[in-house]
Amino acid sequence: MGTPTQITEGLSLFSSSNELSFARQYMHDLDQNLQHIPIYFQKLTELRLQCEALFRGNGFRKLPLELMSEIFVHCLEPVSCPDAGESCRPHTQSSGIPFVLSQVCRQWRTVALSTPALWTFLNVVIPYTNDVGTVHPNFINCCLERSRILPLRIVLSAFDQGDEETDGEDTLQIISRTINRLIPECSRWESFELMIDSDPWLDVSTPSFRPIPPTGTPTLRSIHIHIQSKHFSWIVAWISELMSSSPNLQEICLTSADGIQFADISWDYLQIFKILEEIQMKDLFLLFMNCPGLQICEAYLDTPVHLVIVSSPEIVMDHLHTLILTCAKETDLKAVFCWLTLPALKVLALSGFCNAEWPAESFSNFLSRSEFSLETLSLTKLAFTDAQLVSYLHHSSIHDSLEQLVIEPQGEIISSFLLDFLTFKLPSSDTNTIHAPVPLLPKLNSILFTVNAITQAVALRHFVASRWYDTATYEVPLPVACLKHIYVRLTVPYAPNVKFSIDDIKHVFSRVCRSRGTALKLETVFTIFRFLGT
Repeated sequence: MGTPTQITEGLSLFSSSNELSFARQYMHDLDQNLQHIPIYFQKLTELRLQCEALFRGNGFRKLPLELMSEIFVHCLEPVSCPDAGESCRPHTQSSGIPFVLSQVCRQWRTVALSTPALWTFLNVVIPYTNDVGTVHPNFINCCLERSRILPLRIVLSAFDQGDEETDGEDTLQIISRTINRLIPECSRWESFELMIDSDPWLDVSTPSFRPIPPTGTPTLRSIHIHIQSKHFSWIVAWISELMSSSPNLQEICLTSADGIQFADISWDYLQIFKILEEIQMKDLFLLFMNCPGLQICEAYLDTPVHLVIVSSPEIVMDHLHTLILTCAKETDLKAVFCWLTLPALKVLALSGFCNAEWPAESFSNFLSRSEFSLETLSLTKLAFTDAQLVSYLHHSSIHDSLEQLVIEPQGEIISSFLLDFLTFKLPSSDTNTIHAPVPLLPKLNSILFTVNAITQAVALRHFVASRWYDTATYEVPLPVACLKHIYVRLTVPYAPNVKFSIDDIKHVFSRVCRSRGTALKLETVFTIFRFLGT
């Protein structure tokens, strides 16, 4: 059967050759096309009817009520926040979804009111207004009543809208009254998040909170507090009491640990602990001693106490696999390396305070004592030497398992010696294969460092060529992994009226982009260039 285009071309041919046989053939093809038109029209009509049924809700209304209830609950599914590096959590607008669903029709309202899981997420946003009664007290009451006995997820937020006529005292009272309304149901709390984003209020009365019941909060698993504790000291004491009354906590994320009492706590099930701004070293060690199940610890150190290093039994943490310490001084690092034994450690990220001195001997003992298999190592703003780093990378706890490496030494730019050391070199033909050196970091697939765009461009090209290759070109696989992520910062010296071109370096990386199985994203920031592997 010919297509319409072929038929048109045939007609023009028929007019020129006067062949009747062509006319008969094309008339036959046209008849066949006309026969298929009703079938195609019928399919389109059926699709249109299906769309109309969806608009009318006929298909959804025929579902069993139990299935409708499950669909409603899925409307509150968590969403991830990859840009902020946060774990999955409910959407901030999810708290209003149950009210929307219950207002569609009588059947939907019946299903929504008979689904307690639909009312377990309380996202209370407190506006800064002079009208104290506009915090939606009915919303809280409805959720507490309709959720019945199910665990509650609570998010309490207060944002400054920049209104000059804002009465801070009213807002504080709203926060206090909202928390006091929720405290009688604290035995049902599953997660609690408090976020206050504003300048500190002055000359306002301190709100009061109802005491937490003696039964505490046994179901509370997660606490997120995002406030400046020194600005809102009136609530820190209550937060400390809440944490002490929650023996089954699994995750804690605080902006600051100032004012939080860690001496009398014991969280056997705590897995994640994060401090975004400041914690004293003595409090961090109390946490290590009282939380044997800790798996992830991220801490920003501040005003460290000079702990006396003694020959007491070290703290063995069998489950800690991620340790991230920021703004650490030499005394902080020495205390960690001398007291802690971390056999399950996978990620170690250390950032020093003002190029802190590096306790080389303590770190070497820490590596030998822990005997972990490290996968990620990040050392920034620390005054370690090239020889020390090379010895660490050769250590059995790092060499055979390391996959990600971040190097930002005291001078920020990686030395040519280290760059040459990281460059993989095939054994020469003169070298005895029996005595050939072991490939350096065979599992390394991600690296971050800073190089000088003028003096180290050639060495950078050799490094990329040695570890970023097309495996299909080799008859025998190389004994090192192919790098999949390279983060390279190219520093360019600034000089007035002088333009420095890095087009040659871009050309090298553009060829890598076109290689098989490899993709790169090039990001340019002023005089610093960042190459991202995806």
